[in-house]
Amino acid sequence: MLNKFFKLLRGAEVKKNKKPSRLCSFRPELESFEERITPTTNIIYANGLLTGSVIIDGGTKGVSGVTIGITGETTTGRSVNYSIVTNSNGNFSIDQLLPGSYNVTRSTPAGFLSGTTATSAQLNIAEGQSITQNLGLGGLTPAKVSLGLWASGVNTGVTAPTAGSGTATGFTMTQIKAFTDSTVAKNSTSDYNLAAYNLSLAKNSTSYYNLAAYNLSPDTTDTTITFNTSKGAIDVTLMDTASPVSVTNFLSYAKNGSYTDDLFHRMANLSGTGAPQILQGGQFTTNSSGSPSTVSSFTDVPTYQPIANEYDPSRPNKIGSLAMARTSDLNSATSQFYFNLTDNTTSLGQTGNGYAAFGNVANSASLTNLQSFATSYTPQAGTIITTTTNPVPSLPALTGASPAVTNNPVGTATTNLALTNTITGATPTGYLNYLVSSSDPSIVTATIGSLNGTFSPSQVKLVAGGNVGTAVITVTLIDNRNEATIKTFNVTVQ
Repeated sequence: MLNKFFKLLRGAEVKKNKKPSRLCSFRPELESFEERITPTTNIIYANGLLTGSVIIDGGTKGVSGVTIGITGETTTGRSVNYSIVTNSNGNFSIDQLLPGSYNVTRSTPAGFLSGTTATSAQLNIAEGQSITQNLGLGGLTPAKVSLGLWASGVNTGVTAPTAGSGTATGFTMTQIKAFTDSTVAKNSTSDYNLAAYNLSLAKNSTSYYNLAAYNLSPDTTDTTITFNTSKGAIDVTLMDTASPVSVTNFLSYAKNGSYTDDLFHRMANLSGTGAPQILQGGQFTTNSSGSPSTVSSFTDVPTYQPIANEYDPSRPNKIGSLAMARTSDLNSATSQFYFNLTDNTTSLGQTGNGYAAFGNVANSASLTNLQSFATSYTPQAGTIITTTTNPVPSLPALTGASPAVTNNPVGTATTNLALTNTITGATPTGYLNYLVSSSDPSIVTATIGSLNGTFSPSQVKLVAGGNVGTAVITVTLIDNRNEATIKTFNVTVQ
């Protein structure tokens, strides 16, 4: 039964839709990526707190609507620049501050004197420290308007500043969307919606929560990697900020070594005939031996839990783009990816059914190397045998190979197949690691994944126990500088 299921998942979907299908699993390697996943020691928590008020010289009256600025540098060298405005009582509060040296300033609202008390302050904040710092104003400018009249709402010529929120967050991971709570009935059907990330936990059920969909490191920029292939180097710029789930997922496989000796198992025209439009890999690793090197076997890439589809028309399937392969299920992508050899913006970008691009070939030389696959290899029917038998209708085989590549390519020279030998690249500029915990494991347990596990280091496994109630899931987000902040969400089983 399982064999039939895998055949249907891999083969039938390809034949029917002629579009990138998730098929199976595979292995690449990202040689110089640092640990994107596992937190190191000496975590610095953003748990400092700065509070204060802007008051009139010699009095206690707070002034609303005054802009408070805080600039400086953290102990790890991060530049800080925040601003808020005082609330209706003249108070302000900035939480989640990292330890560092800061300068706090205030503006002078129209109609007010600068005053003789502090207009600024230099502060050194330690980890977890709470500091109160008041700043002063000199009262109203027009001599005929007393503070008493202004305070009572009877004023001439001066409009009181508009009250602000009075609160701000210091160190923040760039928020993509907020964590959401969930309440579900016990014994209900477990239905984890990957697209919306809505939890639905029944008693004794298991679901997964993908943390990459919620926050980014403040240092995140586009990561450049290199596919070292049968046709030379292909440099790719990943869209870390625009496609965080897809990029994080891909880099987890790469860091795990899942794409070393990765077979490009599909080079196809989406309509079934004509010049190749896509080059797909990420399903099988190629095992070889001897000199010259010949194929001895193939291995399926172990896969993590599927990810949500991040298709967006602003990231089209244009020539040279890198995208996630999947089945007809929008949220089924795991290890497989494909390059667009031609402009497939229309065919792979249908509203509601698009395929998520998450990278682009970085330069003309790399694009030339990519497109040379279409001129150097010929698609042919093949069979890749791992623990199951996998028909591959458009296996790229070296044109003119002698002897010709057989249907079952075991025994053929590795030079006759299209391969990604390794993936190398610079360490991502900004990335997040995670720690998770549950306030009540008898209701829900929370476990973060691992590189060599069945769910990735950005995926949380939530298992509902036999008890009803609410558990608070605490997530510690740790960036590449080991600076951390804490988020929570609730899961209720009832």
